Amino acid sequence: MDLAELLEMPGIREERILRSNVGFMALHGGSQDRGTDQIARRAAEEAGASYYAIVQPSGLRVHLTSRLHDPDDSAHLRSFLEHVDVAISVHGFGRDGFALWLDPQRGVVIEPYGPAMRGRQRGPLRGIIVGGLNVQLVDAARAIFRERFAGYHVADERVRLGFHPDNPVNLPSAHGVQVELPPGLRGIGDFGEFLVSRQEPLVSEVVAALVELATRATELLRTT
Repeated sequence: MDLAELLEMPGIREERILRSNVGFMALHGGSQDRGTDQIARRAAEEAGASYYAIVQPSGLRVHLTSRLHDPDDSAHLRSFLEHVDVAISVHGFGRDGFALWLDPQRGVVIEPYGPAMRGRQRGPLRGIIVGGLNVQLVDAARAIFRERFAGYHVADERVRLGFHPDNPVNLPSAHGVQVELPPGLRGIGDFGEFLVSRQEPLVSEVVAALVELATRATELLRTT
């Protein structure tokens, strides 16, 4: 599947607002990386930044890997990337797919976002993953999230997400940074148990961190 095919699916919509030359993105918004489009939109509003998102409707969960989001397949994405000089892309990780089982008392149970824990996981995910080709902004993102979220760890460079040159976050002239958030920081519960994202204090702190990151991006653009 490519971006053109994704955008033709029923219920898929694009959101785009052009403001400053710093832009927030949520390529997997809506039901895929739940909460990411709301967070990116709020951060863009508070920072006076531009904003682009692809929002999937409830019941549809299609994960098109970021590097396959070809701007030639979307006039909105292309105009966003041409407008901004640096991008901050908000993603989520944890709790994909669905589980189906037979409960003796309730019958067939479908839990649409997967089991609470996977593999060696023994508790809520407490990681934040950052990546991208804007090295200075990636370093700033690490520092900002480490300072604001003491109970979380920022993944080191061994987790290589957001570095592919075809990833839209890296297509603006100054490239950008991708921020991957666990369920607990997206307002959907520590295990993704809330089907609808909630505006909780932690979510507001994430938005504040992203606004701070956008400010840092603006400062870096002025010095280059």
